[in-house]
Amino acid sequence: MGEYWFKPKRHGYGATPTNWKGWLVTLAFSLALPLASLPFLLSLTDATRTVGLLAWAAVVLACVWAFTAFAKSKTEGTWEWRWNGKPYRSMFDEEK
Repeated sequence: MGEYWFKPKRHGYGATPTNWKGWLVTLAFSLALPLASLPFLLSLTDATRTVGLLAWAAVVLACVWAFTAFAKSKTEGTWEWRWNGKPYRSMFDEEK
């Protein structure tokens, strides 16, 4: 696979960046999405507001989905609910 940019979170669901590449792509996404959204949202008029907001929401959801899929592909391990580094479902398994 190559090098991983993210690792599974210790608590909760998802992943966290582990190197400069992971941090850079996360920062770029976190800045680019609102900066690209602002001019579009400010350009909406009363006549185009409803359709424009729906289009904006669809594009934002697609971007978040793409970033999440990318982060999952660059994560060492799987994304699942965790508590203290262990899969959450293992807390309910009876250990004998």
